[in-house]
Amino acid sequence: MKSTLHHTDSFSKFAFAWLAITALITGCATKTHEGEHSAPIVGQIIEIDEHGNAVTDIDLNRFAVLRCQLSDTLAVEFSNGPKIRIKYVSDYGDVKVGEYLGRFSTRRGLFKIAINQGNIADALKLESAGKVVLRKVEHK
Repeated sequence: MKSTLHHTDSFSKFAFAWLAITALITGCATKTHEGEHSAPIVGQIIEIDEHGNAVTDIDLNRFAVLRCQLSDTLAVEFSNGPKIRIKYVSDYGDVKVGEYLGRFSTRRGLFKIAINQGNIADALKLESAGKVVLRKVEHK
């Protein structure tokens, strides 16, 4: 009887480990009730640039975890409270004037959060060194 229990216990541990590894490999991409991925990217605002854009420490390698394509929507949460949705674009002109966007800086290769022809830092009262959380929004 003991050997059966030991075997069952070992199998349970193996099954749990397999599930955990599978979840890590797939990026924990299960949907939440809000339709967003449950695996966010957490970064820091490292600079408010001369145009009032929030420059983060998120580079392309870290961003790749989200499996985003251009024109995807991201949910963004800032440590000071605001929650917004942005469109992931290559250029400011890819969204209408006044809309939120996210793109990579051509100069430094870091992810920026901005308002087309606006100042997101002033609009949302953002500061350098604030935390930022990005999640890909799934469209139904």
